[in-house]
Amino acid sequence: MIHTTPLPISHSKVLIIGNRSYKNLGDELILIGTIKLLLEQHNSLVIQAYDPKRLGNFLKQFVAMDQITLVTEIPKGARSILRYIWAGKIRERATLWNCDQVIVWWGEILTEENPNSYWYWLVSLIPSLMRKLFAKTQIHLMWGIQIPKKNQNKRLFDFLLKKIDTIWARDEETVNNLKIYGFKNASFFMDTAFYAYDWTSSIQKTHEKYIVVNLNKNWAHFVEELIDDIWAYADKWYQIYYVPVSKWHQADYNDLNYLKPILRAFPDVQIKILDREDNFSEFIQVLTWSSMVFSSRLHLFLIASFLHVPTKVYPYQQKITKMQSVIKKHFS
Repeated sequence: MIHTTPLPISHSKVLIIGNRSYKNLGDELILIGTIKLLLEQHNSLVIQAYDPKRLGNFLKQFVAMDQITLVTEIPKGARSILRYIWAGKIRERATLWNCDQVIVWWGEILTEENPNSYWYWLVSLIPSLMRKLFAKTQIHLMWGIQIPKKNQNKRLFDFLLKKIDTIWARDEETVNNLKIYGFKNASFFMDTAFYAYDWTSSIQKTHEKYIVVNLNKNWAHFVEELIDDIWAYADKWYQIYYVPVSKWHQADYNDLNYLKPILRAFPDVQIKILDREDNFSEFIQVLTWSSMVFSSRLHLFLIASFLHVPTKVYPYQQKITKMQSVIKKHFS
């Protein structure tokens, strides 16, 4: 059964840290689901974001904003810190200081697969850690956490664990590994993307003659397999939709840049872009009726699984294989 118990936080001012990937469908759905769960518990929320204005406009499709304050995330580089101070954003720190609960999330939040992640989140938590010295601030981590192997990361990891009150992991493997490592207050909680939308209202028993495809920056590892998979449908005159799950302004994290190998492989096939930013319900409707989803992004795989659409995911990181096990256990 899916963990349906509300997050054990109520009537608090909660700071949410973790909107790391700008215009990333997975990160946004995790955030939306987390917001919905917390608002049901009568919390007021402060959310750090790369682009608060853009995020606020997107969130309006899903939640009421009257209990939500958006602030600019704490920068990590020297130049971005100077811009942050020059723009007067440092005044927003007072808002963070007043929060008595802190939730930190973002996919595989602590992992050596993402360089510097242990240091990144330590910097993000500095205001909360300072407040923790003088008040009863509680800090919670959500999602994928891998035990580090490098000595420097181990030191940062051990320091963070001493400051953390709770960890909610989206897979049982992470929970077990943390308990073996010595952190006992860890438990399973389903990836909150599950709570972002009423997936059951869109489930269909029949599918139309088209497929949905996605590639990310790790495409070189499995593009030949993906092309073969697409050919099995293109040969039968199936329409192809391409989903840019991430549209970060940096080229490496903009999935539109990875459409090129598919266009080269299928020069005579019209490929349509399936976007989800302006009208998420319309995006879900098209996805629901697809015959097959081929994805290199975890959350496109998760959404298709929630909708019971046939899907294949290409595991470029441990988080994929972990969540495949979760989906098999809870949705098969």
